[in-house]
Amino acid sequence: MTTPQYIHAIQIDTEICIGCSHCMRVCSTQAIRIVDGHASISPERCVDCGECYRVCPMEAIYVKDDRLAKGSKDYIYKIALVPAVFFGQFPVKYSVTQISDAIRELGFNEVFEVEQAVDFIKSEYKRIAKDKDIVRPVISSFCPSVVRLIQVMFPSLTENILQLKPPHDIAAIYLREINSTTNIRPEEIGIYYFTPCAAKIVAAKAPEGEDESPIDVVVSMRELYNKVYKLLIENKSDKDDLKRRSSMTSDSIKWSLSGTEREYFRGRSLAIDGVENVIQFLEILESGRISDIDFLELRVCDQGCAGGIVCPGNRFLAVERIGERQKRLQERLKENKKVLNPLMEYAKELQKVSKVKEITPRKGLLLDENVEIALQKMAKIKTLNSYLPGFDCGACGAPTCKNLAEDIVKGNASMSYCIFVQRIMEKNYKLSPEQAFLTIEKIWGKNRLNKYKDNYGEKEVE
Repeated sequence: MTTPQYIHAIQIDTEICIGCSHCMRVCSTQAIRIVDGHASISPERCVDCGECYRVCPMEAIYVKDDRLAKGSKDYIYKIALVPAVFFGQFPVKYSVTQISDAIRELGFNEVFEVEQAVDFIKSEYKRIAKDKDIVRPVISSFCPSVVRLIQVMFPSLTENILQLKPPHDIAAIYLREINSTTNIRPEEIGIYYFTPCAAKIVAAKAPEGEDESPIDVVVSMRELYNKVYKLLIENKSDKDDLKRRSSMTSDSIKWSLSGTEREYFRGRSLAIDGVENVIQFLEILESGRISDIDFLELRVCDQGCAGGIVCPGNRFLAVERIGERQKRLQERLKENKKVLNPLMEYAKELQKVSKVKEITPRKGLLLDENVEIALQKMAKIKTLNSYLPGFDCGACGAPTCKNLAEDIVKGNASMSYCIFVQRIMEKNYKLSPEQAFLTIEKIWGKNRLNKYKDNYGEKEVE
């Protein structure tokens, strides 16, 4: 069976990793193992939620993105596609106009806010909600980590995922459409998407249900933030003479935060954030213990995108700032209630390309393509798991005893990896102490058990 290739933004620097297993213990999809003294990620299980990134004490886990300088020589016309949560990273004394101007100073010809596409998304929600044949509850596809989480842990719910492109894709498609009439060739237009999380980096590079992404370069928001903030400080001006009129509705600004999206899908809708909360609710949903829900807004990060792992600021301050911005915009719109969003002029064209293919479970998780063999392997996993102690101590390099049983069946481990089984095997003369020691070294590294020093760190303790 050929294992599919998966692209991931979450990476591990094995030169820095000490195999502390913090990441393994927090991984909700059991994607991490300890091998030869270092953490190793199973690509078919990883959903790029970034929980491992948050807890790594050595900063050995990093987010791999494109650099800001990528394509600088190839693109004549560069567009910065920036989410509203980025503007929420800055103190309120800096306006959206000032921040946008600072982005232009970095070499961008145009700055476009992702949430301008939300007006189109909302119109699609109204249309989709009227469809009585659609599988309910409809699960939002906005958070790419949630989409992958369902593919990995709740495959029976993949048919519930909304087959609609996210706002950043809709915005990028629109930008390509309006620039297609210029004298600049399509390949000379570069769309740079600045993302708050690792999952959106993967979504821009290898989108689910799409053949390719309309985005050219995807960069961590943190890199842009540092450069923009430096320019704002150097400018030393809090004055904002040229405030640009907003071309999107005020509630669109909060779309990436928890609780806004569900308000636009007719019927009973719920909003849930935080990876463990999402998993807990999906378990209840999959078991059939809850029904009569029309729409689910699920976000892996606490507070939605404001809690993204590459957001440079505090998520609660970002939420407050976005809320203040919404209030200011609402005040301005009292004078002119009609909002003219140019993107909506292309709504019919966008509707033709806004749908994605059906999302399916991850094939890489299959034990075997042959159903009969897969069932035999499942039975073997259950049998092996019954022999293991069930302590889930992680000493075998896997997060749980069940995961070790799976690894054994897949040929990636053996029963002797369990230290409790090792003692029994030694007692029955089926494993020598030397062999047991070598097994531990294979998991935790050769020098892991030789690190003990005296108080002065000058020599090893014998």
